[in-house]
Amino acid sequence: MTGTDESSAAAYVAWTEHRHYRYRGCAPDPDNPKRAAGNPQLSLDAWHGPDRDGAEPQKERRARVEAAMEVCLSCPVMVQCGRYVMAEIGEGRMVEPHGIRGGRTAKEWREAFDRRRHEVAAAAPDRLLHTSQKEAVLLALAMCPDGGAESVAAAAGVDVRTANWQRSRWVTLLCLEKGRATRSELLAEAVRRGALDASVVVAGDGAVPAVPPPTAAAAAVPASAAEVGPASRPRQRRRRASSPAAGPAPVPAVGAPVQLTLDDALEPAPVTALFPAAPVLGAAA
Repeated sequence: MTGTDESSAAAYVAWTEHRHYRYRGCAPDPDNPKRAAGNPQLSLDAWHGPDRDGAEPQKERRARVEAAMEVCLSCPVMVQCGRYVMAEIGEGRMVEPHGIRGGRTAKEWREAFDRRRHEVAAAAPDRLLHTSQKEAVLLALAMCPDGGAESVAAAAGVDVRTANWQRSRWVTLLCLEKGRATRSELLAEAVRRGALDASVVVAGDGAVPAVPPPTAAAAAVPASAAEVGPASRPRQRRRRASSPAAGPAPVPAVGAPVQLTLDDALEPAPVTALFPAAPVLGAAA
């Protein structure tokens, strides 16, 4: 087994552990291990080509391929074999790109594999394409031939993270292949869909990715957010003591409500007698 991911491993198990796997046509013949069980007149090399120097004559190759495919068509695990062949092992690679398997040649399997990889869902409705922020980022990408994250974000009037997110949304909404679509492909599809005017597109390097790869640099923290912290708590203004030059503190009117602060409670305030004590009268003679 050459597959390494979960899907290819599952397909391999479904094929090799099938109850009829031992009766597959390309298995070794019990009486002659060098011949195929499905057709003892065929060598086991019929599904991969003979190990020989030089090119195989076209007539011999055609006869070999037709005979091997005839055995596949009557094989009890042909469907399971084909599913395993179509399994993907990452980066768009087939698990078994060579040989005749499941009743098809390697060329036919590669073509079917490529068609399946490029099958995408229906394009998003045009109403989802026309938002002010999406249009601003798309226009900025069209006018910046280098496709740089900072330049596109500055031209669109948004931060870098928002610009990259909207670029990724454009790739999805236009049904392009993520990780492979280029800036020119994205802009061409946007023009075709009527989301962008071709006259504003500035030509650039066709290899520029539609969405820049993520970088290790952390996003810049806004100054307002960086200043918020324990060391920047607003300092409470303490009540300043009255200076001698300013004169005595005003005395509240009688009966007026007095509001005391924490500073008033901690610092002694001057006391003004509102009702001076009357002179003590002497005892009666």
